Amino acid sequence: MINIINRIPFHYAWIIIFVGILSNMLAAGYIFWAIAVYIPEISEYFSIGRLPVILCFTAGQALSAVCSTSVGKFMDKHGARKSLIIGSLIASLGFLITASAGNIYIVFIGWLVVGIARPFVLPITFNWLATRWFVSNQQAALGLVTTGLGLGGVMLPFLTFFTELYSWQYTLYSAAIIFPIINIFFAIVLIRDKPEDFGLDPVQDKNNFKQRITLKGVTLNVANKTKVFWLVTAGFIFFFMGQGAVNLLGLDFLISEGVTGAAIFLGVSSLIRALGRIPGSIMINKIENIFFLAIVVALLQGFAMLTIVYSTNIFFLVAFVLLWGGGGIFVPMLESLILTKTFGVKHYGAISGMVLAFAFGGQIIAPILGGWIFDLTNSYAIPFILYSLMSVFSALLFFLAFKQAKKIVF
Repeated sequence: MINIINRIPFHYAWIIIFVGILSNMLAAGYIFWAIAVYIPEISEYFSIGRLPVILCFTAGQALSAVCSTSVGKFMDKHGARKSLIIGSLIASLGFLITASAGNIYIVFIGWLVVGIARPFVLPITFNWLATRWFVSNQQAALGLVTTGLGLGGVMLPFLTFFTELYSWQYTLYSAAIIFPIINIFFAIVLIRDKPEDFGLDPVQDKNNFKQRITLKGVTLNVANKTKVFWLVTAGFIFFFMGQGAVNLLGLDFLISEGVTGAAIFLGVSSLIRALGRIPGSIMINKIENIFFLAIVVALLQGFAMLTIVYSTNIFFLVAFVLLWGGGGIFVPMLESLILTKTFGVKHYGAISGMVLAFAFGGQIIAPILGGWIFDLTNSYAIPFILYSLMSVFSALLFFLAFKQAKKIVF
């Protein structure tokens, strides 16, 4: 393997990023984006309202949130390879349990198992690897690897097609086979936690080698005693409330409004997000103020939600696709970029795990609220207006965090 690596005309770190894109695509597609397909299908299959089904999936997210900090610490200690293998096997078990469900309670149990798996495979894993394989170009690497999260959304029309052609159980059974096989192959053959494991140096500026190779950063205990930590955390809670809810309920929203080809509109917006991350990752190296970027993105996402609440005719649907897709180019990058810029990379796994634990809480509350209101009113208009306001409020919190961020020294 090392002989092959030495013949590659570019640094092997970029192979790690490419593998991360593929793995993130599968994880996001099967664990996150596919839920939008499952919610109406399972609701109709068991002849129950949307809320009980949403509760099953948000319970999995809740457990994922609880596990995130511990998984982040595990990754800091044992590396990303072991995490990816463990998470893929647990996820496969969860998919199998959910697919074999004879009632909604088994769906609940199955997705709790998937919730345990999620932080092992998404999104910390390859962000963590990027902080180890890159010293220079780290922001670009962190941005580029998140392309896979958007590509997971591109899977939505195909997952919808297979679910309609066969069943939602079929989609889950296929995930239980494909997901672990590919990820375990990646972990065993292609991935190493550190470049030294392949006899390589990280991607870095050749000047001042010894100083730049040192991992720097504050510990979780130091970080969580600062105002900026809690402002950033609160910002991501409200930001991901809107993001998570729209990604889970957006398909059902458009279908309930009678939009033909609803999955295609969401798939195109995800494709814009994914493909836009390639130039976005290059651009990100030139952006000094990541908080300003977060504010702009949050405002764009909030406005995008309002467009389809106002109307679902073709003009507003296209506007939504462009705003949601274009603004969303930077969405998965924000967490890793803000945290590494503010607190350093040495303890990124633990810090990111704790922030995401709280942020997942936002993703739990918002869809439940939306499902409850839909069952009462048979409309998603009120929830989507609320999600828009949450996104705008997150922009304010990011602004306040920026004011405090300069006080952190590491």
